[in-house]
This record gives sequence, C-alpha cells and structure tokens, in this order.
Amino acid sequence: MRKQYSLAQSADFVLNFLTENYYDRALWAKFVDQFRLQDDTQNSGWKGEYWGKSMRGAAMVYRHNRDPKLYAVLTETARDLLTAQENSGRISSYKAEQEFFAWDVWCRKYVMLGFLYYLEICRDEKLKTQIIGAMCRHLDYIIDHVGNEEGKLEITETSVPHYALNSSSVLEPVVKLYRLTGQQKYLDFATYIVETGGARGVNVFQLAFDNKLLPHQYGTPKCYELMSCFEGLMEYYYVTGIEKYNQADVNF
Repeated sequence: MRKQYSLAQSADFVLNFLTENYYDRALWAKFVDQFRLQDDTQNSGWKGEYWGKSMRGAAMVYRHNRDPKLYAVLTETARDLLTAQENSGRISSYKAEQEFFAWDVWCRKYVMLGFLYYLEICRDEKLKTQIIGAMCRHLDYIIDHVGNEEGKLEITETSVPHYALNSSSVLEPVVKLYRLTGQQKYLDFATYIVETGGARGVNVFQLAFDNKLLPHQYGTPKCYELMSCFEGLMEYYYVTGIEKYNQADVNF
C-alpha cells in the first residue's frame, strides 16, 4: 500500500532535496562551466539555462531559511559567473560564430534572471554594482545584434523551435533591468519585442487581447515559453501603464 504523506511532510521533502543540491559547490561550478565550454553549440542545447533557473530557486529558498552557508555558496557562484563573461559582454553557452540560434537567447535570459534574483538577497553593495554592470554589458551585446535595424537579426529569427517564443521571453529580464537602471534603450528594446508579437508569424499578445482564441489555439506549441512571454508582458505593463497589455494578460 502506498504510504501517505501530509502536505507539510511533502513540502519538507522537496525543500530538503532542493537545499541539498543548492549547497553543492561542484554542481554550481558545472553550471558556470557551460559558459566556458560553450558546447550547447554542438547539439542546439540549453544547458545554459541551468545556472539561472537554479539561482532563481535557490534565492527563494534562502529568503525562507536565511542560512549563511547557502548565502556563501550562492555568492561564490555569482562571482564565478562574472568571470565567465567575455570581453565583448557575452555570457553564452554558444560559441560566437554560431550565436543567436536555437536556445541561445533563452539561456542568456536565464543568466539575467538568475542575477536579478541573486540581487534581491545580495548584501554586498560592491558586488551588486559589479553584477548590474555585467548584466548591462550582457544585454547591450544582445541589443547590438538583435533588432529591426539594418544589419541586425530579428528576435523572431534567433530561434527555430517554437517560432522563437523562447527568444522573445527575454522580455521579462529586459524590463526588469530597465526598472533597475532607468536606461531608455532597455525599454526601447522591450517595446520592440512586444511590437514584434512574441513569435515568428504570430502576434500572441494581440491574440490574447482580441480574446477570440484559447491559448492552445494560438499555433505556438509550447506553453512554458508562451507563459514566459506573458510574464514579460506583465512586467512591460507595470512600467508603461498601457492598459491593452494588462488586458491581454488578464485574458490570457
């Protein structure tokens, strides 16, 4: 007979499992090494997402347990990732000659999100300044290469999977970095992503606003990336106050 667990017991199990992994310095080092090895290039992979996703969760756990040992591990890996940034500003698990392809922008998104969540718990003002500077250089490189200006690659052309929903979901940290720095170019880039519509050949934001289709009918076949885009759209509404985008999110 299957053993029954209370909700509290289940929650404790999950939390213990997560914290055991979050304390593993070797695992964090492997996550950072993906940006040095850059072997996602070989199989159009997404190992570059691991650091940011894990940091987001670990920062949440730290806000719960306030364990100084966990804080030390997270600070160590944040500093480690800073050393993986190239002189150009790139922090990518794809080699430069094959960048802005497949899951590259998606992984770069998680670099920024991971740093943003770490900043919420960071107590070192000097380190905060270094991280914000690194994120700006990281995003500046993307903006220098992606957009609707001549010589740039459209965001919807930076990934084949899921009509580039994965790339467009970079909207969320772009807006958050704008809120953090006040740099107009970041809001401009966010506006560009929103006006592009989130996907190649499909304006998912307009479809949500029109409210005539259910999300699974949009023609974009991956709900995780679609949800991520709408999280970014809500952040965009927060800073612009454009009611259309609030309504699109509510409809969605």
